[in-house]
Amino acid sequence: QLYLSLRLAMLDEISNEKVPIILDEAFAYYDNERLKNILNYLSSEFSDRQIIIFTCTHREKEILEELHISFNHIIL
Repeated sequence: QLYLSLRLAMLDEISNEKVPIILDEAFAYYDNERLKNILNYLSSEFSDRQIIIFTCTHREKEILEELHISFNHIIL
């Protein structure tokens, strides 16, 4: 969680452009409540950016649907 907060805090320092946020299994060790909180936070605080989440679970999809957050789901 600390690593993710540092990455998010540095976004505006890296570039003047709105770079996308790419997260690969970033929530593997989050319980469902923490996952719900971070997805809600990302949706509200970074709505002006593209957020790409790579995961091998369905938890993120289920929670995004529960929170009525719009997303595109792609299975590779």
